Amino acid sequence: MNFQPEDVLVALEEARRFIKALPPAEVPHPLRRTRGSSSRRLTPVEARTLYRALDGDEELRRATLDNWGPPSLSGADPRTAASVLFLERSENWESQARGYLAEVELDGARDEIERLRRRQRALREEIRLLHVQAERLRHQAEEEIRERTAHVLQDLARARERMVDLERRAADRGREADYWEKEANAAWDDLDEADRRYDDLRDRYTKARSLSDHPGANLSGPVGFSRDPLETARMLDQMVGYWQVGSDAEPQQAALSDPLVLPSGLDPKSIDAMEWIFFEAPRLYLVVDGWNAAHYWHYHQQIVEKPDAQTKAFITNKLENLVRYSVGHHKVSFYLDSRFEIGLDPDWASQFKSRRLTGFYVEDADDAIVLEVAAREGEPVVVITSDNGLAERCREHGAVRIYSEALAQWMAHSPV
Repeated sequence: MNFQPEDVLVALEEARRFIKALPPAEVPHPLRRTRGSSSRRLTPVEARTLYRALDGDEELRRATLDNWGPPSLSGADPRTAASVLFLERSENWESQARGYLAEVELDGARDEIERLRRRQRALREEIRLLHVQAERLRHQAEEEIRERTAHVLQDLARARERMVDLERRAADRGREADYWEKEANAAWDDLDEADRRYDDLRDRYTKARSLSDHPGANLSGPVGFSRDPLETARMLDQMVGYWQVGSDAEPQQAALSDPLVLPSGLDPKSIDAMEWIFFEAPRLYLVVDGWNAAHYWHYHQQIVEKPDAQTKAFITNKLENLVRYSVGHHKVSFYLDSRFEIGLDPDWASQFKSRRLTGFYVEDADDAIVLEVAAREGEPVVVITSDNGLAERCREHGAVRIYSEALAQWMAHSPV
């Protein structure tokens, strides 16, 4: 064990006090800087200088002891005792000093052990309190789950009742539609019969007029009009009645709705396109390329991870609010390639529905989107995708494309 200045710091402090009391001329040259120092404690440089001076100068050690008047070793603390032995340099002083210093280290270790034990007790108490808090939070969560489950079940029951009522009303409307279709068919049959009888009466009237215009014509035969004025009047009334049906008029055809187009100057890649859908557009069918929209949302937000179920839930929630609060109260179909769904339970249904949004898990979302757009040809359909190939296929069926970049910008700043 090699001694260090900090091991005999008490002796060094006493030597410094002794040197400061000496006249300047009697101070050894290496220690003059130490004597002139104004610091209250020894600096590391001063401590090393004093240690070397004391270690090599027996006379300086003796003078320091005489000036100090050290306590007896039996009553001194271990560091003071080691400093006294360093100055006295009695027989076996090094081993005795090491023993005192080892005792200091042992006391320090005991203090550290006690400190660690106190810290351990404090941590155990903290863990106990955390367990109590966790148990309380678990009970609160279970109670909240029970309440929410009850509300969901009530909402589900009301929704089922509403669905049954709507199905019943739809069935009634279907029966009414069948009835009026039959009535319309019967009316067309009546019109056909009226046309036939009108043509027959018009031919008979024409023949009668042509015979009456020739003075020598034989009017005794059946020429279509009776010689009886009453019978002739009834025939003419019948002709006028069928004429008022208007069977010769061309049936008016319902005008086809104009194809859907974006307002002039509106950039389909900008947030303005989605603002137009939210604030101005009439009722539309929005068909969303799900994973394409999710990837562009992550790109817009600089998220490096791949989209997952949480991303899907965020986007569908935004779209639900869009259709719920928009001017047109639009409807949304949200398509996802099932092979890209992370963490999808194999027992989940291939379709999910919320408010006016219907989601689909399909093998190929592009083909499914094109099929739906084709089925709605002639209706106002907007496809949200940045896939140029998919957009071109949908455009062939009259759909308008808005880019997923526009949807991402709108979701980042949407009021709902």
